[in-house]
Amino acid sequence: MPFSESLALKKGAESARSNKKNLANGSRKQRIAQQRKSLPIASVEKRLVEEVRKHETLIIVGETGSGKTTQLPQFLFNAGFCCNGEVIGITQPRRVAAVSVAKRVAEECSVEVGQKVGYSIRFDDMTSSSTRIKYMTDGLLLREALLDPYLSRYSVIIIDEAHERTLHTDVLLGLLKNVQLARSHTSGQLCNYGNMKANSGIICMNENNAQRSSLQKRCQNTKYPPLKLIIMSASLDAKGFSEYFGGARAVHVQGRQYPIEILYTHHPESDYIDAVLITIFQTHVEEGPGDILVFLTGQEEIESVERLIEERFLQVPRGDLKILVVPIFSSFLQSNGLKSSSRLHLRIERSYWQRILLRHLLQFLELSMS
Repeated sequence: MPFSESLALKKGAESARSNKKNLANGSRKQRIAQQRKSLPIASVEKRLVEEVRKHETLIIVGETGSGKTTQLPQFLFNAGFCCNGEVIGITQPRRVAAVSVAKRVAEECSVEVGQKVGYSIRFDDMTSSSTRIKYMTDGLLLREALLDPYLSRYSVIIIDEAHERTLHTDVLLGLLKNVQLARSHTSGQLCNYGNMKANSGIICMNENNAQRSSLQKRCQNTKYPPLKLIIMSASLDAKGFSEYFGGARAVHVQGRQYPIEILYTHHPESDYIDAVLITIFQTHVEEGPGDILVFLTGQEEIESVERLIEERFLQVPRGDLKILVVPIFSSFLQSNGLKSSSRLHLRIERSYWQRILLRHLLQFLELSMS
């Protein structure tokens, strides 16, 4: 074959692959846009933005799956809360949640992680000077507050999953209350860095007097815009948080993406592992195709149930439906560089597979499955 014909065939194949990839990307973007519009929170976008503009502190109670974690930061960005280069910060109790949500929002915004949307966790900072929506653990935000007591980079801070009431979250809420008060004053009042940390319950080592003096001078001559604080959760005591923040406004976002039916056992189960297995196979045999999500208390139980499912599946009557068991727990994801979670997004023929996801209850409760 002449060289020119070979080159033409090669270019034609590359062009075909490129066109196929573009079509797939376009289809995925369209599907993501439709999913965003179908979220319950999409119908109250304007109302939420107005509430944030009117109030310095806002409490949002939204049902799981309403889209508050991924959509609210985008609403605020589009409304101009980052127009002067500020950052919208969203805290998560755990690293896996911060990374997963940041990747999802970056995909929705059609950008690479680390550009407009980024995340910052311990030993892994995927942000840049262009990052405007930043997901992070609450511990990372506390560390930032030690270096920048006014959190001057942020226009809005969102505390997600506040109902968990971790030590970092509680300390952070106390700190942010003082930061809001300090930034609302125009010149240096409540600017004593040492007092701010003490009042917030942060225990720190003694600092160099020269560093403290220069920090106070910088605070006294700088004006900061008010800090907007949003506290979010699916199951939150809104009244208690509202009282703590001086009668803060509370907003409830109603609606779920899917109907939910709650079933209870008639009597307490003496062996809940065995009850879990019975429920899994009963659902597998009697219900239609779909996924089964099982929460367990730790890695040992997850691995045990995974083994038992595979053993007992051999006794199930053969049919068109097979089972794919996917274990998820903290050390499993960390040892695989958090990449193993991509197994959750396998495209499986629903008429052929039943997918069972075994998850660690404490570590992954805040992650919603799509």
